[in-house]
Amino acid sequence: MASLNDFRKHPVVDLVLTVAVAIGIAYLVQAFIVKPYRVPSGSMEPTIAIGERIIAARFSFRFSDPSREQIIVFHPNGVGADVYDTDTASDETFVKRLIGMPGETIGAIGGELYICSGKGPTEGQAVKSTPGCAFPAQSFVSSPQDDFGPTTIPADRYFMMGDNRADSDDSRNWGPITRDQMIGLAFMSYWPPSRISIW
Repeated sequence: MASLNDFRKHPVVDLVLTVAVAIGIAYLVQAFIVKPYRVPSGSMEPTIAIGERIIAARFSFRFSDPSREQIIVFHPNGVGADVYDTDTASDETFVKRLIGMPGETIGAIGGELYICSGKGPTEGQAVKSTPGCAFPAQSFVSSPQDDFGPTTIPADRYFMMGDNRADSDDSRNWGPITRDQMIGLAFMSYWPPSRISIW
């Protein structure tokens, strides 16, 4: 009776087994550890350019909570290929920066983004004089911020925004997302070589 080693002595069989094992390992790595993505839009410029390839750690949020200003790959709200404000996740894959945390109130006034730790200002009250509200410095923002809000983020959701605020389809349009919609933490760019960086 022929053993596995006998079969592997045949070069074609050995090649097929080697390729099958390599494909299996690649599948497991992309499914559970890290996965590459190509960024098709300029919503994260200049941090991530159009066509740049990034890597996301799929396991990251199994061991730690998401943090403000992390760059995250996720499924936005929607159904199927359609992205809109709803309580379900679309099949699309986006990459944005986490800006607003659960329970906060977020908005922009006079072109400046503000974040409040609670409900935010009451009607007629200035944001700057409201306790718990601040205008965080965001050196990564690359374009003017349109006014929006105030929006109170539900206790189980996160507000995502692109760095290129004037050209970003984000939580201002389709609402905040749940943690379950997060695929992983984008931690590096690997292509083109001139753009290699770790965040």
